Amino acid sequence: MTKTALTLVLILALSIASIAGTQLVHFSSANFFPEQLPSGIQITSTGAVEGTDLIQRSGNVYTLTGDIHRTIVILRDGIVLDGAGYTLEGSGDSTGVFLQERNGVTIKNLRIKNFQYGIKFTWLNYGTPATPRSNKVIGNTITNNTYGVVFYDFSSGNEVSGNYISDNTYGVAASSNTVFRNNQFRNNGGAITENSYAVNDIDTSNTVNGKPIYYWVGQHNKTVPSDAGWVVLRNCSGITVHGLSLQGNGDGGVSLYYTNGSTIISNVITKNINGVKLTCSFNNVISDNYVGSNTEYGIYLDGASKANTISGNRIESNGKDGVSVYALGSTKGNMVGQNQISGNLGNGISVNGAQGWEIIGNNITLNRGAGISFLYGSSSNTVNGNYIAGNGLGVLLSDAVENTITFNAITENNGWGIELNGSQRNNLIHHNNFINNNVTGLQVRIAGVFDFPDFNKPPTSEPEPPKFVAGAANIWDDGKEGNYWSDYRTRYPNASSKGNVGDTPFFINENNIDRYPLLSQVLIQGTAIEPSMPNQQTDNSTPQEPNSDSSSSAWQIQPSHVLIAVAAFSAVTISGYLVLKRRKATT
Repeated sequence: MTKTALTLVLILALSIASIAGTQLVHFSSANFFPEQLPSGIQITSTGAVEGTDLIQRSGNVYTLTGDIHRTIVILRDGIVLDGAGYTLEGSGDSTGVFLQERNGVTIKNLRIKNFQYGIKFTWLNYGTPATPRSNKVIGNTITNNTYGVVFYDFSSGNEVSGNYISDNTYGVAASSNTVFRNNQFRNNGGAITENSYAVNDIDTSNTVNGKPIYYWVGQHNKTVPSDAGWVVLRNCSGITVHGLSLQGNGDGGVSLYYTNGSTIISNVITKNINGVKLTCSFNNVISDNYVGSNTEYGIYLDGASKANTISGNRIESNGKDGVSVYALGSTKGNMVGQNQISGNLGNGISVNGAQGWEIIGNNITLNRGAGISFLYGSSSNTVNGNYIAGNGLGVLLSDAVENTITFNAITENNGWGIELNGSQRNNLIHHNNFINNNVTGLQVRIAGVFDFPDFNKPPTSEPEPPKFVAGAANIWDDGKEGNYWSDYRTRYPNASSKGNVGDTPFFINENNIDRYPLLSQVLIQGTAIEPSMPNQQTDNSTPQEPNSDSSSSAWQIQPSHVLIAVAAFSAVTISGYLVLKRRKATT
């Protein structure tokens, strides 16, 4: 193997290892691999107690006789850990009670506070257990932890009952096939978060901030009672959720899984993890709600949710995007119209890998990211009649093709009015007003791309290095009229008019030219009016930025990952070029 070829192999190996290593870190945080036992007090597999004299054993019952400030690790099945009212307290990190691959354990009468994980269940084996687990968490007070109780991976068949779970970031997380009875959840960032594929047994004896949980499975043509504190609909249809105030819940203040033809109208949905969450749900209407100050997304669609209507809502001050879909091609044909979407810490509307969305007549303002973004192959979407102002940038298209963006007011955003990058192409963009977007130079940016030579062909002459060329072509007029650019007269002071059209095309790059720039603004009609709100108290305070804890967030590409990939790819390209050049020199 030549030195150059060896270098190429090493670069490829390092780049793959870098990406794989990043993913392994993420998967490990989600406990796909056995977790190292934490240090602390142990109840061993033989039944002995090691590390403290404050736990007294009587047969299979282990009772605290005083407060403990260390982790308790349980390595034995079929026992009872009785707190007897004493406190297990941490310093903000580590785990209170740690159980790995345990069955038949009961944890009761214990006060657990100030840990990262109050009680943590993990499992060694990959896959659903042959028999359900039968662990129980009963009559405990669990407060001020990041996670009150967490069931990782394939924990199932457990019971959580009679607990007071308060002031945690997440009350009970990642539960599946768990029985919940008579639990009180108060002031948690999220009461119960679930695995989307598994059904829990939760009845109205459980409350969130004093209000009962309505967890319906297979219900049809009903209205959720007005005292609801959290609403989960699984495999339902024809459900009405109206006039509720929902705070402090899990994945969504209202969560729909495989639920169709339902209506969520005139609710106040605040301070949940997500405001409204839809998974594989069709033909639902989300209308006239206040959705604000949720930790992550205002309205989030996942999986094959389609033909839903999101209209007339006020969606503001959420920790990530106002409205977001992450589908990679499966979520189609949703309509977002006549909403007020403002002050979210991410994008106003973010469409990731989806097609056929209609984004019409919204006021999208003051969001930290883009007003509207299309990413990861989003195509055939329509953006029409929106007012997009004061955002981090107006419209972003990244690896997005054949979208239609017409009759929008894109004004005074902090960055570009519109930015296109990656493998974007054939987007139709005309009859928009681009006004005073705050950038140096053009109000539009189209990132260039590298044009690489075909290394598979035998060289006939000295090989050329990659060329940096203009971004792919898009369409900036309808054959008669293009867009209004507020800086047109500044760029082309000698341009003449042909009616309402300038006679000098607006040049972006050689592949992107507005041939018929407009000299006066387009009349934009139909943007959102302020939606009516129910007479309920809301808290409109801006939430803190969400943390990057990988156990609670989907893994995302970070700038460092991009730099690694770009560097590796560039190095591979240069190495290939050198190989060809050496071959040429030796022939």
